Amino acid sequence: MLVNDETALRSFCARILGWTSDRELVVEHAVRSIELTIDQSAALVVLGEFDLVPVAYALHRRMFGTDAPFILCDRRRDNTPASVRSAMNQGSGVAALEAARGGSLCVRFQRLPRDFSSVVAQLRSTEDTRLILVGDGRYDTHPFLVLPAPIRIPSLRVRRQELARIVSEYGADAVAELSAREIDGRKGSFTEADRQWVIEHCPLTLPEIEKATRRLVALRMSSTLPRAAERLGMAPVSLSRWIDRRELPRVASGGGVAHAAR
Repeated sequence: MLVNDETALRSFCARILGWTSDRELVVEHAVRSIELTIDQSAALVVLGEFDLVPVAYALHRRMFGTDAPFILCDRRRDNTPASVRSAMNQGSGVAALEAARGGSLCVRFQRLPRDFSSVVAQLRSTEDTRLILVGDGRYDTHPFLVLPAPIRIPSLRVRRQELARIVSEYGADAVAELSAREIDGRKGSFTEADRQWVIEHCPLTLPEIEKATRRLVALRMSSTLPRAAERLGMAPVSLSRWIDRRELPRVASGGGVAHAAR
């Protein structure tokens, strides 16, 4: 199977791993590990210090597109359908694997399903499902993870000089994605004020930056809050609560939901 968009995938790997010259080999290792996963020659391992399921899902979309299923198996969570906030979860490994046919099964290292031995047996004989394992950074030097190399996501605290570019790229993604969801003919935008607000107010994790940029773009391109929530696939009350807890950047006159900084 070919990667869904090799250029976009490589660009995204550089975004989450770093653009400096000393990170070039790290990016190449990540791309190679992804290629092996696509070929079903290895599981993809993603390590870091925050919830990596959204990053795993972002990699999945760039590997296989948006139509292939992405299923989380976390035995500590209830069985839940997919939503704007989270992937579909199945507590049973066998049930999760069945739901993930043709796509990716994501499992947390620390929360393996109780029937994981059955999952292993089925994965070794399947030809249409990939395994993505996520865990914290302490597994980086685990002897079973020497090759292929795990994708080790660095903390954004050591990438402060790259934050503006990271936020800008997530903003561009949000504009492209949400502009494709035409509701009232409005095109998206992500301003310099938006970018600066995200840098100053969002927790320094990739998923939080992605969430904030999407919500700001949706608010800018929607005439009402319910319209923005509809674009995002979330309940208006949830978006309203998110806004109420924050001082958002001002929207230019005539451009979207009024959410002037308080």
